Amino acid sequence: MKIAVVGTGLLGGAVARAARKQGVATQIIGIEPDAEHARLALDHGVVDRIEAEVPADAELVVLCCPSDRVAEWAQRLEAHPAPVCDVGSVKAPIVDHLRALMGGRFPARFVPCHPIAGSEKSGPAHAPSDLFRGRIIVLTPVAESDADAVETVRAFWAAIGGEVIRLDAGNHDRVLAVTSHLPHYLAYAFMLQVEEEDLPLSGGGFSDFTRIAAANPDMWWRIFKMNREALLDGLDGFEANLQLLRQALEADDDERGLALLRQAAKRRSQL
Repeated sequence: MKIAVVGTGLLGGAVARAARKQGVATQIIGIEPDAEHARLALDHGVVDRIEAEVPADAELVVLCCPSDRVAEWAQRLEAHPAPVCDVGSVKAPIVDHLRALMGGRFPARFVPCHPIAGSEKSGPAHAPSDLFRGRIIVLTPVAESDADAVETVRAFWAAIGGEVIRLDAGNHDRVLAVTSHLPHYLAYAFMLQVEEEDLPLSGGGFSDFTRIAAANPDMWWRIFKMNREALLDGLDGFEANLQLLRQALEADDDERGLALLRQAAKRRSQL
């Protein structure tokens, strides 16, 4: 296919590299307003060329722009004949925003997606070709979604290595608030109490826990705001469990404290 990728940062670059490596794309066009990202995408061979608009003959359009811009792009591309999908990590707000922009309508060939893959790094220079291999790709089509468009999008993600599943958008956002958005939120919060002079005494546990706090703050604040309610619900649950552990520690309650830690360790070992 001839593919257009809107946004050639980490995810857009990874989509392009994977499509090229797996022979899915004969031509990859980048739409990138950031001049430095556009230059790097060309210099690293991520895309074949940069254009200002999505070509009319593109056979698939992947929106890798910030999540809060997806609805605008989907509306803009309503008349384009190709299936359009996105990589936003929040789904229901995108669907709701798009319906609001279109007076309640929804573009049939737009298929909301979320590849559960990423990195704390950013930019096309850091985009790997195997980012989606073996990773879950969530499709959240709506009632108006065109079946052929959904199948094209499903086949594309499968061809570049993803394991594709379908979820309701609201359910997706509830789960991802706990498994993705909350961990990032907590990593940022934790780093606020760490002083520079403390860093030489940090070890592997510190590195593992805080790695994602190096991710793009602008991007993550937008995600936190878009999924605010589900994230706040997840934070309520975290604070409740934190309080249980604190109470066990304050009371020197070995039985209760160990039971909680063992329960958590068992869940983690299941991964």
